Amino acid sequence: MDIGDVERFGTDPDPGRTTTGIAGDLQPLAEDTALNSDLMQEKLTNDQHLLQRSGNSHGSAAAHNLPSQRLPPEGAPVPTSGPSGPETLMWTFRTLSVASATPHQQGEKNSTINPVILKIESIFESFCDVMLEDRQELTVPMKTTSRASNNQTLDAETGAIRSDPTIQAIDVCFPGKSVGEAWRFTVLVRILELIHEALMHNVTTTKRDIYYKDPSLFGDQRVVDRCVDDIACTFDVQRSSLNVVAAAKGLMVGCFKFGGKDGTVIHGSLAEEGMLVPNVQEIQWIRLIDVKWILVIEKEATFRTLAVNGFYKTSAAGNGILLTGKGYPDILTRAFLRRLSTITLQSNQVRTPIFALLDFDPYGVAILSTYKHGSINLAHENAHINVPSIRWLGLKSADLCAGDSAQDEQCLLGLTAKDRRLAVKMLGRPIFAEDGPGKEWRRELQVMLMLNMKAEIQLLSGREGGLENWLEKKLLTELGPGPIKSDIVAG
Repeated sequence: MDIGDVERFGTDPDPGRTTTGIAGDLQPLAEDTALNSDLMQEKLTNDQHLLQRSGNSHGSAAAHNLPSQRLPPEGAPVPTSGPSGPETLMWTFRTLSVASATPHQQGEKNSTINPVILKIESIFESFCDVMLEDRQELTVPMKTTSRASNNQTLDAETGAIRSDPTIQAIDVCFPGKSVGEAWRFTVLVRILELIHEALMHNVTTTKRDIYYKDPSLFGDQRVVDRCVDDIACTFDVQRSSLNVVAAAKGLMVGCFKFGGKDGTVIHGSLAEEGMLVPNVQEIQWIRLIDVKWILVIEKEATFRTLAVNGFYKTSAAGNGILLTGKGYPDILTRAFLRRLSTITLQSNQVRTPIFALLDFDPYGVAILSTYKHGSINLAHENAHINVPSIRWLGLKSADLCAGDSAQDEQCLLGLTAKDRRLAVKMLGRPIFAEDGPGKEWRRELQVMLMLNMKAEIQLLSGREGGLENWLEKKLLTELGPGPIKSDIVAG
């Protein structure tokens, strides 16, 4: 069984095969669900009769009035007896029936209620309707998107990668026709409950936090990631509208400060080795303190070296900001850089130039493309987080010829088979077409393939003056005459 089958939330795993990883977790899950299936069916039947006797036609209110012996009491901890057992599902019913008993469901209509909250509560109300109507299966209609598409285009206005994904409609059911389907239903219910809780309390949670709320149920972080994406697709919203973000991994340091919506003020130069990139949705304002440049660095080690040395405030090119996504950037890093890229000096609408320092290899070019145009997997969000103005500072093929060949030879490496496959694949994409926007990138990839050579940023450290000297010369050349000295404040 391919691990991708389990990563895709809508694909039914084969419970009869012994596997490892996510699929392997389904083996004990199969035994647990098989033992509890009849019990769950009995619970649903009993609850139907209780609801019918209650005389309450409103689904969520009826569920809220169920006797405590049928549902765990309010505030009870999540059961840990089995990741897919009925206790977990019924606990979720209790939690959501209480949470959904809000004024807007008791007759006090409020037009400002988050529409995602209403959609989640509507799903759980439908469960009560199923019980009232004496049906035996709970169903949640979902949509899932294909992660790859052959129809990829580049938006001429935003510079972002667009894709027409293949959207597949699926029904996630309980008890369902297989162990895997019952498990997926429980996963979906649990994640919907956690998203509802975050939205009701107006807090932002991470996909990692969601996973650790119930790791025995989810089994693998990728299960949560895929399910959250499918929920966003089903509700036709961005993932941020669910108050769910990826865990922060990017780092930043520099001559700026920003204010949070909670009133806190953070100075970008206080953390010597950098601070985690914040969620832009929690930022009220940003102030750039006479910043002349922003440098995006591929590698964390290079970032920390420049940060500790205070390059952002001692450079002859002026004050700056250093940022790293530690390789391929996460959404928070891309979104924050996008926010920085839109800040203008009101007097002449000048925006701070953004440069990228990357390895001279196919992965470095792919990372640059992710910042500038976005990623294929998140094509539906690229237009909101791509940075069209970012420029490639180095390393480039010309930089390899500018140093001492004997000394540089130690830092030059041959392309691996994997490197070559990636380069060839990238050359087939619209961005790298002969008439596309990435003509320079295309040429550099062709040079790599022709020379069968790549180089790392560390190559510059062994040259006269080191990395910082090379950076200063490059930045001064790119910046040209010094811009107007001024602080920029953006809301």
